[in-house]
Amino acid sequence: MVKTWMQLAGQLSPSGNKDHGSTYQEQQLGFVEEEFYELLHAFNHENREQSIKEAVDLIWTAYGFLHLLGVDPDEAFDRIYASNQTKIPFEYKEGKVQKGKNYVPPYLGDL
Repeated sequence: MVKTWMQLAGQLSPSGNKDHGSTYQEQQLGFVEEEFYELLHAFNHENREQSIKEAVDLIWTAYGFLHLLGVDPDEAFDRIYASNQTKIPFEYKEGKVQKGKNYVPPYLGDL
């Protein structure tokens, strides 16, 4: 969905833009940063509906960045999910799940 939209908008070639540090990637990171701050603003100063919209915009721009790296975001997400499952049994520190003794980091080098 995001990839198709980016191709239609002329932001992504059919083969992707895989050169690390490309102008498109830098621009997309700017969009990610912008959406992050818009989410913070919506959460702190606006309503739930606007927070939802900005959270999805942040996901959308992050997916776009991954596409510009030539990565399938869904595959990367699946690998992160599988890695996070190895954190079970959960260990917490200040409310955050920690990497326990069973943790296996995701392999993303081939994406």
